[in-house]
Amino acid sequence: MNTSPNKYLGRTRKRHHLMLKDLAHILDTDTGNLSRFEAGSLHNLKALIGYHCIFNLSIDFAIWQVFEEGYKELLYRCFQLLETIEEGPKTTKNRLRAESINTIITRLTDLDERYERQE
Repeated sequence: MNTSPNKYLGRTRKRHHLMLKDLAHILDTDTGNLSRFEAGSLHNLKALIGYHCIFNLSIDFAIWQVFEEGYKELLYRCFQLLETIEEGPKTTKNRLRAESINTIITRLTDLDERYERQE
């Protein structure tokens, strides 16, 4: 993708006649971090929530961006843990742990499919 999904954040701020330093003041952050956030080169949860609350903007794009970057690692680690649990003692506690891990795997897979359909 040639443009960052965050680009519309800067356009929204400007449509509200706010300078970068104005919003940085409101969000209690520095303009450099906010600029990098608007450019898409910095993840900033505080800024993301700030834009969402102040301008009533959806944050789905940012959730997808973070999810896309990390979900395969999450799945891999879940499968690793599941394998370790299944190799251990066959206790009720381990069975319940394995069920929870399987639920997480299903949830991650479902999220991936949902986000893929939205692209």
